[in-house]
Amino acid sequence: MGNVKVSIVILRYKEIGEVINCLNSIKKVNPRLSFEVILVDNNKKKRIINKVRGKYSWLRYVKSPGNIGFDRGNNLGAKYAKGEYLLFLNPDTLVLPKAIDKLSGFLDKNHKTGVVAPNLIDEKGKVFLQLGSRALTPIRGIVAHSFINKIFPNNPISRSYWLKDIPMDKLREVDVVPGSALMIRRNVFERIGGFDENFFIYFEESDLCKRVKEEGCRIFIIPQARIVHYWEPKTKNRRLNKEFEKSRLYYFKKHYGIFWALVVEAFARFSKEHAIFLGFLLLYILFALIILQL
Repeated sequence: MGNVKVSIVILRYKEIGEVINCLNSIKKVNPRLSFEVILVDNNKKKRIINKVRGKYSWLRYVKSPGNIGFDRGNNLGAKYAKGEYLLFLNPDTLVLPKAIDKLSGFLDKNHKTGVVAPNLIDEKGKVFLQLGSRALTPIRGIVAHSFINKIFPNNPISRSYWLKDIPMDKLREVDVVPGSALMIRRNVFERIGGFDENFFIYFEESDLCKRVKEEGCRIFIIPQARIVHYWEPKTKNRRLNKEFEKSRLYYFKKHYGIFWALVVEAFARFSKEHAIFLGFLLLYILFALIILQL
């Protein structure tokens, strides 16, 4: 295959059809640069190999032991990569014309940039509102990831965290980009040790980008590159909720210590049900005090 400019790593777990659509979109846009696709199959029972064998000359199929998680799966794919740049791409995406070329070209011209990402859009062409963020600090976690944001969604801390003060049709320097489509220099990825495999899913991009910034690299989202993401809010799933909480706790413990991790969790896990219970408890105490005064 010669020198490879971009290695595209796609991690597949469930759907087969969406992966085929993603691969076909890459084939259709036919990037001008040299590229390869490394497809990591994270489903132990229903492999996808027979659906892709011989159809894509630039595809390398990697079989994982099973569902080893987002971080371990992408690290596994990166081990086979030959490209100067790594593009980690969700399977539920469609690559639009020139997106890969523009991402790669931006890194070519901006040597202090370590990570670059596209504008993620829905099937109607609308840019997703929560696209990139500033660094996830304890204060931002307490406000943006808790009941406070639900009660006061336009509070200044959440607005700043979710970059609502920056036009989405402009070049934006950010602290964190979505893990569903990000391109990173391979030498930077290797220098920071890749994805932290203590995460199974969730918060891995916040952790990765934080370490990239600590290396002195810049991070950008460029609107000229666009990728369709068929993202839908995940339905309530007890296992996924547990993974989300576990990853959030680990992220804050790793970067800010156990004290701040526990403080963030106390606010983040405070639900409407907790508020109702606390309200009834306070009313009970109030009535008890009134009766004692009679």
